[in-house]
Amino acid sequence: MRRANGQILDEIAERLDELTGVPELTQHVELAEGVWGDGAINQGTQAVVRDEDDESQAIEFITESGFSIFRPWESGKSPRPTGGRCHFAVSDGFIEREVTVEISHRVLTEISLRTRGRIEMSDSFWICCAERHLANYVSERADFPDNDELIVEELKPEDILLALRWDKSG
Repeated sequence: MRRANGQILDEIAERLDELTGVPELTQHVELAEGVWGDGAINQGTQAVVRDEDDESQAIEFITESGFSIFRPWESGKSPRPTGGRCHFAVSDGFIEREVTVEISHRVLTEISLRTRGRIEMSDSFWICCAERHLANYVSERADFPDNDELIVEELKPEDILLALRWDKSG
């Protein structure tokens, strides 16, 4: 009986070695290990490397609900967003979609006034803000936004505080 179990474990280990040699599968295995660990869902939000082969080492933002958000411009797949409109790649572990997050003109104007023009339309603050709102949305609803679009009509108090403290070099 022990011999049979040992042989089965050896075969499983050998097969796993074969599978993890495939680059695409290796990335998914590493991602699953980072999120699920020892089989329990990690309750904290983490950032992990999405693809070890990417030159730019783009970062993947993983939400509590298991969705991951990827900034395509970090790997050179698209230009850096400006004007309060960001395109993110979002995955639930099975499906990956491009989701657009747009900051409303009213919000852009409000922050410009509150910060006395220090945060411009091309500032990285808007990327951070859009990503946070998208992460909150998919975490709370465990689903993609309707039509893969999310419009930020108002900021939360923590967004406003972040804007007031945002460094121009950020």
